[in-house]
Amino acid sequence: MSYVGFDVDKIRGLAREMRKAGGTAAPLHRDLAKVLADAEAALGGVAPTTSQPLLDAMRGGPAKGLPGVLATSLPGEAGEIDRRCDRISPPNGGFPPGTVVDPMVVFDRAEPDEAKVNQVLDLIKGLNGKDFGTNGNRDDVREVAKRLEELTPAELDLLLSKLDDADLKRFGALISDTGDHWYNPFDANGLPEGERRDLLSHLLERSGPGAWAKLAADLPGVQPGFDTTDVFLDGVNSQSGVSTSGLHYGVPNVPLFADGGVQASEVAQGTLGDCWYIASLKATAAADPKFIQDGIRQNANGTISVRVWDKDGNLHWVTMTPDLPLDSGGNIAFARSVSNGTTTESWPAYYEKAFALLYGDDDGGAPDGKDGDSRYDRKEHGDYGAVEWDFTDKAPPYVTGNDADGIDLDYDDVKKAFDSGHPVIVSSHSNMDGVPDHLKKAYVTRHVFYVKGFQNGKMVLGNPWGPGSPDLVVTPDEFKRMFDDPQKLTVGK
Repeated sequence: MSYVGFDVDKIRGLAREMRKAGGTAAPLHRDLAKVLADAEAALGGVAPTTSQPLLDAMRGGPAKGLPGVLATSLPGEAGEIDRRCDRISPPNGGFPPGTVVDPMVVFDRAEPDEAKVNQVLDLIKGLNGKDFGTNGNRDDVREVAKRLEELTPAELDLLLSKLDDADLKRFGALISDTGDHWYNPFDANGLPEGERRDLLSHLLERSGPGAWAKLAADLPGVQPGFDTTDVFLDGVNSQSGVSTSGLHYGVPNVPLFADGGVQASEVAQGTLGDCWYIASLKATAAADPKFIQDGIRQNANGTISVRVWDKDGNLHWVTMTPDLPLDSGGNIAFARSVSNGTTTESWPAYYEKAFALLYGDDDGGAPDGKDGDSRYDRKEHGDYGAVEWDFTDKAPPYVTGNDADGIDLDYDDVKKAFDSGHPVIVSSHSNMDGVPDHLKKAYVTRHVFYVKGFQNGKMVLGNPWGPGSPDLVVTPDEFKRMFDDPQKLTVGK
């Protein structure tokens, strides 16, 4: 996904086309109204000409209903477009390429209420050194959060431009720390995780691009880190052998969706060790692609929001900056969609990023040979390290909103669940001897696969590594011997 900005010539071209279309609206309306009148005369009043209210309204003349009303509204909107283009074009504007243009210039956003902004600024500054009393600081930070959410986008941008980094970091630390003080185990501090997440999402969705770096630097939970992941520490994915050197954040140059929408078969895990999540995402996308596509949106300011349920089953729209972990070549390093060896879509990466920010069930986990090493095997939250190496049943509730249901390790039971419309995921063993020769290229130990279907009495399993990774086609006996822990997913509430 790339952000181009304003192509004034193309925008003016749109305005011209809108005027042209507006000029045809009234004649088209008259022609359609005549067709209805002729039909009514031919029927002789025996039956209604139409049962559609929108068509029936056309009898009122071009000024009433569609398409006649477009004769005035389209040219009017075209005039508004031209007026805004004039603001950002010479001699009035003429901003150099790459300039972040204040939305007030282009979108007529109302001037910020500076007095209102200063009141919120004073509230945040007043948290420094404040005695919160015996009940803790939760009521104080909730009041600040409430006032922040009442600001318009212009007021929020003004506040962030005035707010010192130290004060914003202090606020970020206060809302993130929900622990009790040793001297008062009954006080309430910080914002509960769901409230904090929703506040951060609100701030990102309402602020301008110029404020994102400050929010990410000062508020924990805005940008998930990747420097604690195994692939960053080792420079390679221990299972696939793919190099991960040069990881850095950047905006990808591919769209959220290409033509055709969600294609589960094109989703590729990438270099992060989160097969247990990507398998759930792919299985759900295969069963209900619209459910996945409806769970992500690009906001007006360029941020991305993804629908995720938290560990308690509460729904959140997690809003993120558009940048993602990229490899040394500028390609998306973790989850993405791939077609013919080329990354084509970024939507899986944003699902994965939102999951990394919200996942709350990490209990540690490490690649083979690293158990107990605190650099790898530790409990994390809010970063990519939290979503490496976990159990098959933990991801589905975050993707679908429902707990997974364990199925007996039985071919017929799995087939019954799949045939009834449920996505199904299964895990391979940590160690496996005696893998048949015809499965050695496709079988991966300590891995999660998803059921793609059944053919000729065999089960077809897909690898979350994506295109280029062969399917596993196994007999009922091979399935029972080589796999474990099948989970049935239920999509949607």
